[in-house]
Amino acid sequence: MRYPVILIGGLALMGSCASVQQISGGEQDKTAPKLVSASPADRSTGFDAKAILLEFDERIQLERVRDRLLISPPLSEAPDVRLAGPRSVEIGLKAPLEPNTTYTFNLGESVKDLTEGNSAASLTYVVSTGAVLDSASVSGLVMNAFTGAVEKDMIVGLYAPNDTSAFRRGRPAYMTRSDATGSFRIANLPHRTYSVLALRDKNANFKYDLPNEEIAILDSVLTLDPGDTAASAITLHAFLPVSAQQQIRSYSVIADGALELVLARSSDTITVRDIAREGGSLEWRAEFAPTRDTVVLWPSDTTLLTQGAYEISLNGAAIDTLRYRPTKRMPFHTGLVATLVERESGSSVLISAARPIASFDTTRITLRKDSLTLPFGSEQVDARTLQLTFQSTPGAPIQLLVQPKAVRDIYGGTNDTLRTSFGTAAVGSTGALQVNLSGLSTEADYILQVLDGQQRVQLEEAVDTADPHVVWKLLPPGVRTLRLVLDTNGNGRWDSGAWSTLKQPERTWYHSGPVNVRAAWDLKVDWELPPH
Repeated sequence: MRYPVILIGGLALMGSCASVQQISGGEQDKTAPKLVSASPADRSTGFDAKAILLEFDERIQLERVRDRLLISPPLSEAPDVRLAGPRSVEIGLKAPLEPNTTYTFNLGESVKDLTEGNSAASLTYVVSTGAVLDSASVSGLVMNAFTGAVEKDMIVGLYAPNDTSAFRRGRPAYMTRSDATGSFRIANLPHRTYSVLALRDKNANFKYDLPNEEIAILDSVLTLDPGDTAASAITLHAFLPVSAQQQIRSYSVIADGALELVLARSSDTITVRDIAREGGSLEWRAEFAPTRDTVVLWPSDTTLLTQGAYEISLNGAAIDTLRYRPTKRMPFHTGLVATLVERESGSSVLISAARPIASFDTTRITLRKDSLTLPFGSEQVDARTLQLTFQSTPGAPIQLLVQPKAVRDIYGGTNDTLRTSFGTAAVGSTGALQVNLSGLSTEADYILQVLDGQQRVQLEEAVDTADPHVVWKLLPPGVRTLRLVLDTNGNGRWDSGAWSTLKQPERTWYHSGPVNVRAAWDLKVDWELPPH
């Protein structure tokens, strides 16, 4: 009787010595569902069915069908799409189809496998209610007009030529959606002439009816000729249109006491009138962003502002009346930030204050090189910036000390201690960049910009088309990007397009490759623009 007990104990001991491993389910499934059959058959003609049944090679699920299903040309009523089994999708048509018309059902990413969620991104089903399938096609790319980045998930639509009302109140005759690379293709089209427009459709109604929807407009009609066998290729430049009417889109009181306004359009001038009180000496100092569609208004006195109502006029026209409602208490000290600027003519330190400067005391500001005090000149270059200019030896470290109460702002606040060090560039530690441009129009204005890795403008300069060579020296080493802006109105900045006048955004070009500035190198870049 004891023998079985010993055997069981031995088996238990053997089991305890075995390593425990997780059961593997095999390699991860990365394959998208494939369409294996359709009824009626894909690419069939004489189509008159009321429903379409699609069979796949694996178990599937449906996701966001209402958002992702595109039917080109669109139907007057959306079909009913449902699972008809573990591997099947049924599309129930609820609207009649036009005669002698080729229809493309693009299910996009709405069909996914059940286990891993792989989507059948390129799945399309094509049928014709006539005797033949239309064969023309158009393909292309949607890019951001300003940044040059590709734009995905934009509706690209074909419309009757010059029919701009359909973009606002109707639907495109044919459409598709740009993919993750910004590319698009619309196939099985009749040979006709079209207007081409793209839309960032925020409310999924295929109409441009929201002010924050980006659009793109092909600047000429597109004709698909029966003699052309290849797809017509086009590039669309997407932009957020300039509002047809000026308005204040948002406003708030920032922590340092200013009233910040975001405008629908750029503005040259702004005035503020207190309509609740008469008299007094309240003044507002305007500080525009470079695009002039954002402005910070600094009141000369923040006391009793909450009792007033302030009429805002832009370019001489009254736009709105606002209240001054701060949400945070203003900091006691005005903050200071210092940056070093080096040029061939000499070096300077820019001291930027958080609030406009009323006065400054240079006896409380010290520049040192090692233990020696450096003499400097001082100048207030704008409402919130001081410039200290000095001569320095290349490579010498500089120390800046700004003692308390060196800077007093318009509200009586003063700075706290600012202590910082700068390492000025040693001889041979910086590089130079010369850009030689060609292919420019002598009757146009251009702006050449140097961008950092985050696409922020580091340097910019207006281009002299009579001598289109731009040189920057004393540049820190690093990889940069070049952007050229066609400044059609000569205002010194890039301007977006406008839907109301079908105005295109100002053109931009990006150099084909990154520009690598190296220490002690004079880099020359020859850049020839394509015809424009």
